[in-house]
Amino acid sequence: MAGSQRNDFTWSRNTDTESIYSLMQYTDKKDLSRTDIMGLTAHAFRIIIDREEVEVGSYSFFDWQLRHAEALRNLGFTVRTTGRQNHVSPTPEELETALEMIQTSLDAGIPALSWDLFIPEWGVIYGYDDETRMLQCRDVRRDSEMPYEKLGRGEVTELYLLTIMDSKPVDRRTMLRGALKLALEHAHVQQFPAEESAGHANGLAAFDAWIHALEQRMANPFGNAVNTGKVCDAREFAVQFLQELADNGTEPGEESLRQLARQAAEQYAIVAGNLSIMRDMFPFPHGGVPGDEAAATRAIELLKEAKNAETEGVALLAQMLELLEREAKAPVC
Repeated sequence: MAGSQRNDFTWSRNTDTESIYSLMQYTDKKDLSRTDIMGLTAHAFRIIIDREEVEVGSYSFFDWQLRHAEALRNLGFTVRTTGRQNHVSPTPEELETALEMIQTSLDAGIPALSWDLFIPEWGVIYGYDDETRMLQCRDVRRDSEMPYEKLGRGEVTELYLLTIMDSKPVDRRTMLRGALKLALEHAHVQQFPAEESAGHANGLAAFDAWIHALEQRMANPFGNAVNTGKVCDAREFAVQFLQELADNGTEPGEESLRQLARQAAEQYAIVAGNLSIMRDMFPFPHGGVPGDEAAATRAIELLKEAKNAETEGVALLAQMLELLEREAKAPVC
């Protein structure tokens, strides 16, 4: 059984990246495609998994303010964020700060990124009306009005908002170098202290966490299906991003970079292919039966193969970064 080949890159299951793409359409970076944004923010290389049950929120278990800011900084943006990941409704003062940020951003012509508008996913706020105290919002569930007072009081009662403050030109080479640094850090460095990780692991260690949950027959069907879909989506974009890099390079002397990108795309294609098989085994939303002996055994085999391929892929990303770093340091004749 082989994984399906993706050909449509006009949408993503990763809603923070999808929302960032929506924001980009109102900036000087509007020519960046979804594939560009997935790759150049390093979101295409993201994986976070909870070792106890692959809980549904694993994919969002990261410091949103820090990681979104550094991803957007790599594209040349300065951002402002507010809110806390603590499942506590905002105070009146916090709500007023968020509303001021939304209005300032929209008055400047750029939507705002927000969490848990109609569902616990990221979406965008693209309009407001002070007279009716209504926000115009869109996420994967709805495109509708929402009362000001409902902001930060959705299904999971926590406020998070990001707005773009400024944009500066950044050349593509610099963006690529920064994205590879972010991807390699995510692959190798656990991004939460052990006491705060709640059993979550990121990067290469996330594959071991996933395998552990399946070995213990503890994987939550819904959470496993959600995370399989989101990580598979990311890796499909990783393949496309690297393949475009391999195919479209035009600068003199960059054949080495293109060759490394081509090799990396081949490794990430193995990861994406294995995850697409798992996506068929554990379909969203009901998730199949990850506790079934045969299903768990097969999924563990697929994840072990995927980890081996991702390890090779990460090593190739490191070679790409080394080449770009040498190029950046080379004297200009």
